[in-house]
Amino acid sequence: MDYKNEFYHTLDKTNEIALATAVAGLPNVRIVNFCYDASKPGILYFATDRENQKVAEFSQNNNVAFTTVPSDGSSVPHARSNHAVVHKSRYTIEEIKDLFIQKIPGYDETLAAIGDTLDVFEIHIKDVFVIVDYETAGLVSFEV
Repeated sequence: MDYKNEFYHTLDKTNEIALATAVAGLPNVRIVNFCYDASKPGILYFATDRENQKVAEFSQNNNVAFTTVPSDGSSVPHARSNHAVVHKSRYTIEEIKDLFIQKIPGYDETLAAIGDTLDVFEIHIKDVFVIVDYETAGLVSFEV
C-alpha cells in the first residue's frame, strides 16, 4: 500500500489537527486549522495570532506532536506523528492565503477580520503513522 498517498488522502478529509507541545514538562494541546502544498512534501502550514501562548511555547521547544482530527466523527482514517518540528514560516499569510482559503471554509472571512495579526508556521514532519482503517496502518518518512 502507498502510505504516502494515504497520508495525503487523509489530509484531504479534514482541515484540523490537534497540535501538542511540551514546555518544562507540561504538555499542551490545541486544535488548529491547517493546509498544505502538495509540492512541498512533509510540511503542514497553520496560522496563529503572533501573540498567542503557543508561539512562546514554540520558541522554548519546537518539537511537536499532532494527530489529524477526522471531520466525520470517526477515528479512521487519521494520521499522527510525534516526530515533527515547528517554526515560523518564511511565508506571510498573504503569500499563501489561497492554500488556506481552498482548504478551510470561511477562511477568507477570518483573514478579513484578523489577517493582520496572523503569522504562518510550518510543521516539518520527520515521520507520520497513517491509520487507514482498523487493520491497515503504516509509517511514512520525509526528509527534513
